[in-house]
Amino acid sequence: MKCTDRIVGVTTTNRSSLLQAIVLDEKPPPVSCIRRSLCDCGSGERKLSGIEQVPEISNLAGLLIQRQTGEKFPTAGTTQTLKWAEFDKTSRVAEMKVYGGCGGKQHAGHWSAIDNSKWKFLVCWGRVWNYSYRVRFDEDWQRADIDIRFCCTLSGKTCCSYPRSCTTFDMVQTKDSKNGSQWDRRKATYGGPMEKFYVLEAVYKSDGSPTDHVESFNLAPETMILSR
Repeated sequence: MKCTDRIVGVTTTNRSSLLQAIVLDEKPPPVSCIRRSLCDCGSGERKLSGIEQVPEISNLAGLLIQRQTGEKFPTAGTTQTLKWAEFDKTSRVAEMKVYGGCGGKQHAGHWSAIDNSKWKFLVCWGRVWNYSYRVRFDEDWQRADIDIRFCCTLSGKTCCSYPRSCTTFDMVQTKDSKNGSQWDRRKATYGGPMEKFYVLEAVYKSDGSPTDHVESFNLAPETMILSR
């Protein structure tokens, strides 16, 4: 492992290892320098979010890929899971720190990033500022509003969301979706209409078995980075 990777807290992973590292491993990755500096050194087992027990969205607890459908976007081909997210079924809200951070559950290694110097810096920056996604599902679990959040202190308690007046994000299950296996990710800018900008697909279920969309996994880069 390169010295810079140790400092910023990332590890390079082959595509073939992503399912094991993100979804199947019950223990988080080894503690990195940046996690120690943020006093985020928890090494206990990962805890299931409970999403896998909601039939309408259970495949969100598997390995997900952002599949490009039109104009290229920066995170095309990256993978993630909500299997280890913080989730409350009563309020229908899930939240995850994209690359880890302070406070709450330990989220390192849940979301892959492109293997280059820019993304190594962004992963480090994101965890310092608790870059997070908050997903609020509708009552029928077919659509969800998405807020991008940042916590401005190392305590993780002073947070703000990216203004919806600037950009609104959501996701809607497609007609081909099975138990939350395929979603249109949409956004609207400055009050404009919602437009699809990629498809979020479950390529493997939470138990590691393939879904109908498993061929999309080949769109992921051969090597990626994970926070640790």
